[in-house]
Amino acid sequence: MRDMPQESWAALNEAQAKLTRLFAKRGYALMETPILEPTELFFRKGGGEMASQMYSFTDPGGNQVSLRPEYTSSIVRSLIERERMPKLPVRVQYAGPVFRYSDDSKAYRQFNQAGVELIGSGEPEADSEVLGLACQGLASMGVGKVRLVLGDLSLFNALLESQKLSERARVFVLSQVGLLREGGKGLEAAMERARRFRLLGNGKTVLKELDPSTTSEYGLRSGLAALGPLPEGLSEAPSKALISSLLQREEPGALGQRQPDEISERLMRKLQGGEDPKRLEKALELSSKLAGIRGEPGKALKQARVLFSSNKLPMESVERLELVMSLVEKEELGGAEVTLDLGLARGIAYYTGIVFEIMDSKGEASLGGGGRYDGLARAMGGSRDLAALGFAYTLDRVLERAGV
Repeated sequence: MRDMPQESWAALNEAQAKLTRLFAKRGYALMETPILEPTELFFRKGGGEMASQMYSFTDPGGNQVSLRPEYTSSIVRSLIERERMPKLPVRVQYAGPVFRYSDDSKAYRQFNQAGVELIGSGEPEADSEVLGLACQGLASMGVGKVRLVLGDLSLFNALLESQKLSERARVFVLSQVGLLREGGKGLEAAMERARRFRLLGNGKTVLKELDPSTTSEYGLRSGLAALGPLPEGLSEAPSKALISSLLQREEPGALGQRQPDEISERLMRKLQGGEDPKRLEKALELSSKLAGIRGEPGKALKQARVLFSSNKLPMESVERLELVMSLVEKEELGGAEVTLDLGLARGIAYYTGIVFEIMDSKGEASLGGGGRYDGLARAMGGSRDLAALGFAYTLDRVLERAGV
């Protein structure tokens, strides 16, 4: 963290004011959120990766709280906590300090973000609006030539759904996208991880190997262990019925809030020992090919279309991305060079559609980025999903590149 002399403070405030005016012209209202929020709020967005970067502690009232590491979670929380949902879509902008720990001695642990969130629209026009605004903001600050690197996780989601994988397997494949983009060696490494995580099981996992630490689920471990390996000839339905029957003999309350059928479903997945190896292997292979597509948007989109059509994958996600790119071409991008990189892995567990980074002209440093996060509102306790997307700049780095 650092002190700011008057010159630096004045430059930062001038940049924030300039962006505030630009975003306001497009209908984005300024909002400030608390610097201190419940720790759980940020876990729901960033998960374990975010947890390792947060400044968290217990306040005098015994509450687990954290200095905000980003704005998006707080803005979505503010929206879903209102007594009355405002008319959608809602356009919000923000600017202020955020806090993240880093092992890099040269990295700022307190730095400044400025950005926007467009909540309540899933239309391609919303994607192009946010992408255009992200580029225009940098041009207004005199950053010079930048590179907009764009990916789209909806293509991976469509691919994985077509392979009928479990939720656990889909999450695993998405988490390996950064590795899969490396090609053959990356694919081999991802397959090895799948075996290590028992996603490629042999269907003979023994119950007594299950972790007994969760009492509500494994309170009957001693009785269930007598089953041993799942018999190859025993179909799934009778197995679930047997486990449910045993669980129903538990004392009331011993199973927590879950019903016997729910717990037996989960136990069956563990008993079966993993995914269909052929389906998971194919999903990893196709994901590796998709992650390797990068280059000029027109050529990259053609490659994606060929990959999907030749493997009889649903084309809707490709067609939507084609529409977004055609709309982006009509936006004022301030001279930004656009690259389509379908292996861009930016906070994959969080984003659901387009993801993007805005890099300096050499592609060495990220000046900001964002994407679409349609599932966050419900994950944070909202009554329904809200289509949403946004971006944030790291203002300190932007000002350095602008020579301020």
